[in-house]
Amino acid sequence: MKKYNCLLVTLFFMTTFSYAQEYEAPYPLWVDTVVSQPEGYRMDAEGNVEISSSDGLVWLISTVNGLNGCEPDDFDGRTVRLASDIDFGEEGMNYCFSPIGTRKTPFQGTFDGGNHRIHHLHQRYSRYDTLGNYYFDMGVFGYIRHAAVKNVTLDSTCRLSSSCNDHGYYRGGIVGFADSLSLVDNIDIRSRWIGHSYGSSLVGMNRNSTVRNCACGGRGFEFASPVEGSVLVDYNCCDEGFADAVVENCYFYGSVDWSYYYSTWYLGGLVHFNQTFPNKYGKRAIVRNCHSTPTYHFLAMVYYGTIAAILSEGSSIRYCYTDFSKTNYKQMVGLNEGGEFRDCSEYIKMDGIDALNTPVTINDTTTDNLLDALNLWIAEQEHPELYRTWTIGNDSIPVFGDYYVGIHENTAPNNDMVSLHPNPTNGLVTVFGENLKQAEVLNMLGRQVLSVQGESNEIKINMAALPAGVYFVTITDESGRQFTQKVVKQ
Repeated sequence: MKKYNCLLVTLFFMTTFSYAQEYEAPYPLWVDTVVSQPEGYRMDAEGNVEISSSDGLVWLISTVNGLNGCEPDDFDGRTVRLASDIDFGEEGMNYCFSPIGTRKTPFQGTFDGGNHRIHHLHQRYSRYDTLGNYYFDMGVFGYIRHAAVKNVTLDSTCRLSSSCNDHGYYRGGIVGFADSLSLVDNIDIRSRWIGHSYGSSLVGMNRNSTVRNCACGGRGFEFASPVEGSVLVDYNCCDEGFADAVVENCYFYGSVDWSYYYSTWYLGGLVHFNQTFPNKYGKRAIVRNCHSTPTYHFLAMVYYGTIAAILSEGSSIRYCYTDFSKTNYKQMVGLNEGGEFRDCSEYIKMDGIDALNTPVTINDTTTDNLLDALNLWIAEQEHPELYRTWTIGNDSIPVFGDYYVGIHENTAPNNDMVSLHPNPTNGLVTVFGENLKQAEVLNMLGRQVLSVQGESNEIKINMAALPAGVYFVTITDESGRQFTQKVVKQ
């Protein structure tokens, strides 16, 4: 599998080659239409920027890349925020959006979309980039380093399209190349991808960086698959050893239609290639706590998998799940070269819930409920507040809810005198102790869903009416002391 060695490819192409090519773009470029700072781009005294219009977002290209008379600005230590939704209008399909940041002029700040949406943005990938250079990283952001891109949706009016390109450069709907401790967080891709090249709908190369709380899919999502690529992240690559390359708490749900491109070779639902190179720090390429649910054919001529096309030695895939009911091609990993693949399962609809064919155990708690498994994994993390919790969406699959509220278990005032049984429970839980006053049941968002007054030495809590999931029971005694314990409702 040496030809897939992303380290060699990355090192070879890290020097940006710019050729003086005569090139006529197939579409006019937005960056050529906004040649001076517009009203929708405002910078404060600290150098942070607020963007409130499509012209303002286009001007960010010139500011970072050094175009239209601007000196390149990497925004290191500063933030760019969207103050509103950005709409390029229906005429946006007739223009091409150039990537923000290149390997010569990387974006190194924080881009916070403020949970706004971008409408009618057109990314068209070709053999040449939109500025006439030979090969390129392509996305809303082309190349980011030590940066964060978060909290934005590319809605279904956006289009991502591609033709042939060299795989030394990468393309994704939001970031082409996320390098060196970058973070791509809370991104929702609803736009349609059409093409026959390398790439993905979210991130092209995730190198020693993290992709978290991201989704590709929903009703109307369609991924017309490329020759090599994935729906979420093309290459998830740990090649230096200073940090893991992580794709976590993400999902794909939608149509994968390869029928237009019969020469599709490699296809991954979450990642194409999960690659780890040996290092003395024990860092790895990791995919975890995700689900991938194709709603149409999912097949490639060589290697395909609803989770990953190729899993290398030293890499890891854990706690990932797939519904195969809408496809005849039932394979989570196309080729496993000796990586860790465990605690993963197919899930099916059963009695109104998503039931795992193979139950998973997370920190001594076993469940066969997909929603419970996803949320239970979050509750067990050192910083669960970094993750969005899961709920059931309109299509009866797990989708994102709000961020987890940082509830942590603590020790009882007198650990020998306070206990809670049974746990897990199907309904009734009894707290035993001395001088008990009250029990509050909180969900993963910290919201109270039950409150029961004490009976001196025991409190009975009936959780039968609550949905299955992870809860926290906070017990208060008559002196005001409290302890909190996690309870799993089956």
